Amino acid sequence: MTMEMKNLNKMNNFREYAPTNTVPAGQTPADRRPFPQSYQEPGRKREGNNGNTDGLVFDPQYGPDGKNRGSGPGLSVTPVMNRPNSFLEENSKASPACTIAPTSPGRSTYSEKDGLRPVGDDAGHHDAYNSGSIRFFMTLLGCAFALAGSQIVGLLYLTLGTRISEDLGRPDLTVWLLSAGIIAMGSLAPFVGPVADLYGRKSIFLVGVSLGFIGAIVCAATPTAPGFIAGQALLGFGAVIEELMAISVVTEVVPTAKRGLYAALILTAIIPWSPGTLYADFMAASSWRWIGLPLAIWHLLIFVMIACFYFPPPRSNSQGLSRRQLFWRIDWLGGFLLTLGLLLILIALNWGGQQYAWTSSHVLSFLLIGLALLTSFGLWEKFGAEYPLYPRRIVRAPRPFYCILFLIFSAGINYIPLVVFWPIETIAVYGSDMRQSGINNLPIGTCILGGAIISALLIGLFRKHVTIIMTFFCIMQTCGTATLSSIDPHSLSSAWAPLCIALIGVGGVLVPNQIIITILTPDDLIASATALTVGIRSQAQVIGLAIYFSRFLKVLEKNAFAHLAAPIINAGVFNITVITNFIEGLASRPFDELAPGIPQLAGPAHAAAYHAVKEGAILTFKGAFDYIYLMSIGFGVAACIAAAAMGNVEQYIDDHVAVVLE
Repeated sequence: MTMEMKNLNKMNNFREYAPTNTVPAGQTPADRRPFPQSYQEPGRKREGNNGNTDGLVFDPQYGPDGKNRGSGPGLSVTPVMNRPNSFLEENSKASPACTIAPTSPGRSTYSEKDGLRPVGDDAGHHDAYNSGSIRFFMTLLGCAFALAGSQIVGLLYLTLGTRISEDLGRPDLTVWLLSAGIIAMGSLAPFVGPVADLYGRKSIFLVGVSLGFIGAIVCAATPTAPGFIAGQALLGFGAVIEELMAISVVTEVVPTAKRGLYAALILTAIIPWSPGTLYADFMAASSWRWIGLPLAIWHLLIFVMIACFYFPPPRSNSQGLSRRQLFWRIDWLGGFLLTLGLLLILIALNWGGQQYAWTSSHVLSFLLIGLALLTSFGLWEKFGAEYPLYPRRIVRAPRPFYCILFLIFSAGINYIPLVVFWPIETIAVYGSDMRQSGINNLPIGTCILGGAIISALLIGLFRKHVTIIMTFFCIMQTCGTATLSSIDPHSLSSAWAPLCIALIGVGGVLVPNQIIITILTPDDLIASATALTVGIRSQAQVIGLAIYFSRFLKVLEKNAFAHLAAPIINAGVFNITVITNFIEGLASRPFDELAPGIPQLAGPAHAAAYHAVKEGAILTFKGAFDYIYLMSIGFGVAACIAAAAMGNVEQYIDDHVAVVLE
């Protein structure tokens, strides 16, 4: 027995030995496995999640080939290889009292089917879920409220951007009032997902809800435009965490095959808020500051539900790690490079063509530094980070994974013409007042929500045809948005059909794709994958807003010289400041409200000049909006191609449950 032990100690592949259990006489080690999956038949090789061949178990009574070599006490010896994910390796000594889970994701003793789902004993009871418990129901309800809370911020504030900037006396900061929250979402989303996957959902969830609550109060109370921008940033931070956590929690506590159906279910919480643009306009008739009140109350309800009823089990990939080890498992340097790089680029895009020229030092310096930081992030993640923010194993199905990310990017860009520019068009072209504008913007919430619910239901019911479903909705958003360029500027009814088709298409692409990508992702990286989708969508919206707004102003200026200059000069208006303020005001107030303030256009004696200037204003703005809608075709066509190339994902849709709530 002593000689056999010495021979084993000479094996070069072994570094340390940890005694395990004793195998009773008459049994082979295969008959008793204290650690399923990791305890293997002697001499047999198994591959872990990373393709390593550790996890071999030898008994001195049995040779490496598994044959009985004679009687003995049957002491099993488990080798611990020199592997990067080894807890023993990190602490430089063996410890039989080590509590790190042998089935933690990323360790060689953890087994996954196709790199996605735990198999065998690692899977536990991940084929059922306790849908009848009060905790399960209230968790879903809290997540539904949180998802609604993340979406209603845009519905309530985005359509009032020009009015709020005018009321705060800073129309030059309109684009910042519109994009501050989106920039906050785009810069934070890629980092918060990996943190949530390691630290857990609940604490981060509650932090996000608290930020949303504080942001609503700041926006309502601030007397200045910079204060409102700060409040919007807080709302953006809160919204991205709420959306990310809501989608992550719901997708991991229900079977994979039912994620589409449950996504449709939680989306119904947004139905009461789908007329959000109407609510906003009604409140703005008194004061837009009242919007902060329902937002704050809604976030308070979310906080109570999540704090009192959501109790998830410990994260599998953090079990056994001390707080210090857990802290250093986060790639803080990578997160800093990524967040700061994105923030600088998004700020540069907002500056370009607005406060500064695209070739100015402000724009170029921020843009170049941001790109350098993102390049550094990529190099660090690939060559320097021991625990990258986004491990390579997050991409298990490259073709559909990357196609979905591109679809979300394109839908995020095409979201801007419909949500930001259509409300302005209803005022500048169709002369809607506060109440009429709220009614004319109703399709924004209802149609996007309807498209998301319909698409999620179709995915849940027809899992074999996900590619066809996504391609169909991409075609809808592309054709609907482009057709808006041909509507009659004197007939609002001509806009309803293309507008609704485009909005349903956008809704059908955005949210359901965030659900699909969780199906293609390992269980322990669901929040990371969701963070990618939320971050890419938010960044696409900022990019779209910067591109579209810059081109809109250029075309508007050109059209003003072509259609508005002559009639307004013929009317006797020569003051450049008056003309400039008048044109800027048309983006937030109807012509019939502004024109009487100009003496040369007021009264029955100037009726001819009044109508000539009004027609010129309509043509000026209509041409600029048409240009924006036509610009969206390129992104839409690319999205259609990506959707058609996505391939079949049915093989990944099963009854697996990632996290079982008690």
